[in-house]
Amino acid sequence: MSSRPRQMLEHIRQELALGERENRLVPAIADGSAPLAVLAELAAQQHRIIASDRRSLLVLAARCADGPAGDYFAGFAEGESRALRSLDAFAARTGLSPHELLARRPLPGCQAYPSYLAWLALNGDPAGVVLALTANFAAWGKCTGFHLGPGQRKRERLASYALVA
Repeated sequence: MSSRPRQMLEHIRQELALGERENRLVPAIADGSAPLAVLAELAAQQHRIIASDRRSLLVLAARCADGPAGDYFAGFAEGESRALRSLDAFAARTGLSPHELLARRPLPGCQAYPSYLAWLALNGDPAGVVLALTANFAAWGKCTGFHLGPGQRKRERLASYALVA
């Protein structure tokens, strides 16, 4: 990666890092104090987000099928597939049936990101999308990947879930 894309990626990561301190839900999930209803809503919204992101990533993979970015996007799409499988088990542990999981209304604020990713999948410059996803997925994974486990494992009903495969 040349100097300019690296600088851009670092700048984006710094901007995203500022938002991590503003999230009140992640600490509540981490310490086990988030109510089960909140976790159920998180599961429902994440289900919509992950399914949409997976479709968007597959579109990007198809757009770039003959180049290295195609493998990059396809790899992320497979990760979204694994996350969906884990999410189904997580949702069940919050008390949501498969029907209830799909029947929850989408919250507009939760759906802004997948809407934008869908737009990028159709219209974005693949190199720019690679840069944006690299920064965003790293920040999201840092925010949720290790925070959603230890504190919530204190809850008997959620003792063995793993949201991130």
